[in-house]
Amino acid sequence: MDRPYIICRILSALDGRIAGPFMGTPAASAAGGEYARVRDEYQADAWLYGQTTTREFLGGRKPDLPTDGVPVPDGDFAAKTDAPLYYVSIDTEGEMGWTSGTFQKPGRPDAHVIEVLTQRTPAAYKAYLRSRGVSYILAGEETLDCRLAAEKLHRLFGIQKVLICGGGRVNWSFLQQGVVDELSLLLAPAADGEPGTATVFERMAALPESGPVTFQLQGVQTMKDSVARLVYTVENGC
Repeated sequence: MDRPYIICRILSALDGRIAGPFMGTPAASAAGGEYARVRDEYQADAWLYGQTTTREFLGGRKPDLPTDGVPVPDGDFAAKTDAPLYYVSIDTEGEMGWTSGTFQKPGRPDAHVIEVLTQRTPAAYKAYLRSRGVSYILAGEETLDCRLAAEKLHRLFGIQKVLICGGGRVNWSFLQQGVVDELSLLLAPAADGEPGTATVFERMAALPESGPVTFQLQGVQTMKDSVARLVYTVENGC
């Protein structure tokens, strides 16, 4: 296979939401502990996040872009290709304010950052990433090409296994484009019915409509505190 094995790993309420008031319950806290344990069990060499989640991790920090028109070479930029772990940031608009090429968060191992951009991402943002030692790949002209992104992660960085950790739009984008192999869904025994909050899968408005995707159940696991884990392989692409 010319791309990594890709697992979509999700913690959800029973009503399919992945954010909202339910996250403050003891039930969600217990599920979160199991979620972290499962993450470690996979021993993936890359974790992939969408724009909303990364923005939260960075505290909403914006990039300080150069204004002097620094020339930027064409193509991708691999600042580091031998990292034990990579943080892959989907950022087609070029909005994330990284201060270095290392993602650091308490309780998690350090990870080298790879930004996934498109051809329309401004050159000033690419120059900003280079100056901070952040790798980037170009995947798509106007919108994200998930298959190309996956192939480049494998070819340029040697990545063999990726955990997609949300949110719902990036989950669906990779699933819709046929590059998700497995779904690991942890269900917290809680629900809040809150309208307008993110769900497990959501189509980006910029992407075309597509048919449903079906799955094949591989296993059901009952965890502590009434948490359940469902593991599926993807049965068909879109």
